[in-house]
Amino acid sequence: MDWLAGLVLGVVQGVAEWLPISSKTQVMFASMWLLGLDPGVAYSLGLFLEAASVLAALIYFRHIYATALRGFLGHPEGRRWLTYFVVTTAVTGAVGVPLYVAVRKSMPAGAAGWLMAALGVAVMLNAFLLSRAKRAAGLKDFREITLRDMALVGLAQAIAVLPGVSRSGATTTTLLLLGYKPEEAFKASFALVPIAGLGAAVLSYAAEGGAVATATAALAMAVGVAVSLATIEALLRFAKSGRAALVNAVVGLLAVAGGLAALIRPV
Repeated sequence: MDWLAGLVLGVVQGVAEWLPISSKTQVMFASMWLLGLDPGVAYSLGLFLEAASVLAALIYFRHIYATALRGFLGHPEGRRWLTYFVVTTAVTGAVGVPLYVAVRKSMPAGAAGWLMAALGVAVMLNAFLLSRAKRAAGLKDFREITLRDMALVGLAQAIAVLPGVSRSGATTTTLLLLGYKPEEAFKASFALVPIAGLGAAVLSYAAEGGAVATATAALAMAVGVAVSLATIEALLRFAKSGRAALVNAVVGLLAVAGGLAALIRPV
């Protein structure tokens, strides 16, 4: 087992998953450099390590998932979360699975990098409008989410299967652009990780098997869970700072940086 590579990959996964800089792409580049993997296997490893983010989200947002389960019993907030999970997952599955099959063969990293950068520019523009209009107090809570918004978040999540596009970045920026409070956008985006991340891990294992399920990957997952919990806490504290324009600007800048990184280091 390459313990140093596992440690580095775990830290990369644990930080990048929750930022708009595409964790799978960063893990992909890191594993190609540290382990000498070919691009296809490295890409699948990036998806496989999302299992670490799944475990971290289940731990951190356990109260949300418990509330969603109560939705089966008619609990109003639980029904809202349950509907959100069902709609976004349905859209993500319908679009994301065939997209993954196509991407696994062609790896269009450059185009995806431009897409992530464009999302970042849009959110930075939104930050400017927020600062000019002083309308932060009118931003929406999760309880106001509509089926259309849920579907758009699911579409953003599906597109994030592309190398260079961050899942959390795509969903968070979409929610910010739809007018949600930063803390609501972060929470709603991060809460989707178990569903999307588990699907990504299963797909990658089905495609590569033992090539990604290694002792090094297991160490990376363990490190990734611990680092993820710390990262989530820090980001949610920042999102709750009350400075909506600043949060939008920082998220947008990171999204642009993540997109450009994929362009500078194409597969």
